[in-house]
Amino acid sequence: MAGKNPANGYDHGGSLLFPLRGVHLHSMVKGAGRQRTCDHSYNWDGTKRGNRDLVLWQYTISGMGAVDYASRTMYLEPGKAFLLVVPEKHRYYLPENSDHWEFLYLSLNGTEIVRLAWELRRMSGAVSSRYCSEKSVAVANRIIDGVINKTLSPHQASAVAYEFMMTLLSESEAAPSGVDVDLHQIMHDYCLENIERHPDIDELAEVAGYSRGHFYRKFKEKTGANPHEFILDLKMRFAMRKLQNEYNISVKEVAAACGFEDPSYFCKVFKKFFGVTPACFRGEKRKKESVL
Repeated sequence: MAGKNPANGYDHGGSLLFPLRGVHLHSMVKGAGRQRTCDHSYNWDGTKRGNRDLVLWQYTISGMGAVDYASRTMYLEPGKAFLLVVPEKHRYYLPENSDHWEFLYLSLNGTEIVRLAWELRRMSGAVSSRYCSEKSVAVANRIIDGVINKTLSPHQASAVAYEFMMTLLSESEAAPSGVDVDLHQIMHDYCLENIERHPDIDELAEVAGYSRGHFYRKFKEKTGANPHEFILDLKMRFAMRKLQNEYNISVKEVAAACGFEDPSYFCKVFKKFFGVTPACFRGEKRKKESVL
């Protein structure tokens, strides 16, 4: 499929739609392509794309894009890629200070694919040069060609989706430990490891190796959020994943796992973030899965 965008944009790619399969496949390519946009209305909100498990990979070839994630705006210049999941609180778009964004993109479906994406982001964050090594981009280009030329069978589409995630994982694990690791990543890892608690500023400052005042200023500068906002956003995304993948635990247990003693307050905060209560969120996802 080839489409045109205004002002010399293009979109060479498409989606894969297969008939119902007898065997459930835990990974699948859903779409892929090469695109250039010069339109500043290009804007995708991760909370408005349904509840189906989806991983999005986008690698900048030229120009620059932007991602709002975890109360932070990150810019994608050439040589960087993002790894996002749906549904979650994020937004990616063509910022006003960029005249175009040219990129490769993949969308991959499956619970196992999402689990691997979370492991990758734990190591490297949402935006990283680790996600676009020469080998990773080569695998992505092969997938894109298969989608454009319509040569992928369902089993091939499943195999290459898993191959791509394994390539990202091997390349990330092989990268030097200091690459792309900053205060944001240190705090993300520490708060996720202590998700059932509410670490205070003094504790976080000690972990980061700063005085209380210097930590607060540097944290706000690096992340665009104060520590409380950052931790709350992380807890809500963690809760969303548990609601999606662990149907055997109650909403009350999810609240406790995220450090909320009052389930009613947890539900109130969750609805403020995602527009629905935890129970409705889980119900919508199970309803969609029942018709697949």
